[in-house]
Amino acid sequence: MRRFPVFMVLFFGAALCAGAVRDFRTRDGKVVRGELFAYNPRTDKLTIVTEKKKTVQLKGNDLADEDYIHVRDWDSVRLFSQNTHFRMYFSGPDSLNKWSRILWRRPPGKVDAQQTYRIDHNRMGYGIKFDNQTGYDLENLEIKYNIFYLQERMDYWKEEKVPEIVVRPCRLRMAVVPAGKNQKIATRTVVLRRKEIAAAGTKLRYLEGDGRFLKSQMIGAIFRISIRTRSGQAAVREIRLPKELSEHYVWVEPTAENSVWPDDDLDEREAVARPPTLWVEQGGQED
Repeated sequence: MRRFPVFMVLFFGAALCAGAVRDFRTRDGKVVRGELFAYNPRTDKLTIVTEKKKTVQLKGNDLADEDYIHVRDWDSVRLFSQNTHFRMYFSGPDSLNKWSRILWRRPPGKVDAQQTYRIDHNRMGYGIKFDNQTGYDLENLEIKYNIFYLQERMDYWKEEKVPEIVVRPCRLRMAVVPAGKNQKIATRTVVLRRKEIAAAGTKLRYLEGDGRFLKSQMIGAIFRISIRTRSGQAAVREIRLPKELSEHYVWVEPTAENSVWPDDDLDEREAVARPPTLWVEQGGQED
């Protein structure tokens, strides 16, 4: 199993070093207008840079409730955006199950069933691990991801194999990730197929050996992990696996429709045994 600590991260949306200019109100009615520059939850001290570039320090507990929530939300988003405080590790892609199925053609009478083609299946997925060392219970986290894989198909008009890139978009919402929590999550999966081409070796005699199979392989994945606070502050971290995954693999936004995947409900039992003849199945017996 391969594990990837995340060092290459792209950020979207949130200010990581300073907040927007706003009014900060204290409980005794004072107003300080400026940008939130720093906050230390251990000492409960925050630093504001005013529009005149002056530095003002306040105690968080001295702020009005709405502004105190804003400060703590700002700091939680800032720390979420740093891999040193909100660490993410990825493993895979890993094979979770393999099975094969054979499609048989059964002539009437006592003739043995004849193999038409075989499909080898391989269910693949990734693992995600979070380590929340921000000091905050992080709420409203959302994980979106795209899994990319290649699946060959047969173009019988051209009599050639055609590679197709398949994208599976997925979405997962997490109500809260508590401070200090280590959490592991398995992604949704995809099924790779190695399918024998029907009639290979007869009409398509040029397809011999391993060439008579339509193949597939994993390509990679894009993960986007986002947070949105009660005060409306947000950040998104994007990770590509492998990290050199080409920009040609374009993000597909998950929706209720495209997140449903028929392969999730496949019968994964091995089915390669030759079935009985129709004569035996229908109760025929030798005299």
